[in-house]
Amino acid sequence: MGCGVKWQQVQELDRALGSLRRAGLGPGDYAYNELWKIRGRVFGQIGYKFPRAVTLLLNLVALSPGSIKLFHDVEAGWLVEARAKPGAQVVRRYVSDDIATTLLTGKLTHELEEFLMAPDPYIGE
Repeated sequence: MGCGVKWQQVQELDRALGSLRRAGLGPGDYAYNELWKIRGRVFGQIGYKFPRAVTLLLNLVALSPGSIKLFHDVEAGWLVEARAKPGAQVVRRYVSDDIATTLLTGKLTHELEEFLMAPDPYIGE
């Protein structure tokens, strides 16, 4: 059974437990305890059968005093973690295959470095 199905099951159990709590039934009630046990069993299976692998593929010192790390996330693709200088805030962004291969082939330019180290201007929810 896929991880998405397991999450749907956990969400359904959370919904059902919430309904029981609103009705005044809680940890002292048999039905509540049984649903809680099932939730724990289902929740315990998430991630173990289908682990998420994030692999560090490149750790290089950039053209400035900063650093750039390239990861591959099996669920989301290429992820770059850049820091303009030691101790600076980390900037993380998902990048295209082209940018990833540019980094892996050692063709980092000043323009690309500036792009990767620039904080995301979006602030919000």
